[in-house]
Amino acid sequence: MVNTQYKEIIDYLKEAQLDLENAEDSIKDTIKKIDAYLDENPDDEEQFNEWEFLKSRLEDIEEIIEEIEDIIRDLQS
Repeated sequence: MVNTQYKEIIDYLKEAQLDLENAEDSIKDTIKKIDAYLDENPDDEEQFNEWEFLKSRLEDIEEIIEEIEDIIRDLQS
């Protein structure tokens, strides 16, 4: 059973995780749109730079989600 002192923290972390997962989905959708655009316009450096930036942020968010999941597991044990 989860210690009650951690319940509020766990709830907050789960909410943060959900928000990050929503952001992750949004970034993935934008990346797909840029991919389609770049297929037709491969020389658009500005869009390519945006694509690289979003890919980097996506990786950061994925790492943070994993860290939150680890913290939640630790608090629940």
